[in-house]
Amino acid sequence: MRRLIITGIVVAAFGAFIVVFPGLTIQPQGTVSFGPIHNTVHGQHTVPALIGWVAIVGGVLLVVAGSRRKRYCIGPRNGEGARAHAA
Repeated sequence: MRRLIITGIVVAAFGAFIVVFPGLTIQPQGTVSFGPIHNTVHGQHTVPALIGWVAIVGGVLLVVAGSRRKRYCIGPRNGEGARAHAA
C-alpha cells in the first residue's frame, strides 16, 4: 500500500519534470556491426509533453488507489482466523 503511494509520487514527479522542461531530448548512440562493416548510429528524440501529462495522471491515480486500498481492507481483524467465524 505504501509502495503504491510512493510509486505514484515518483511517477507524478517525473511527469511534472517533463511538463516543466518541454525540450527534453534523448540522444541514443551506438555502433552497428555486421561482419567487416561498422556504422555509428546517432539519433535525437524529443519527449512529447503529452507523456508528462499521462505520467502525472497515472501517478495521481496510483496515489489514490494506494490510499483507498489501505482504508477499505477486508479480512479478519485482531488475529481472528477462519476458525473464529466457523463457530
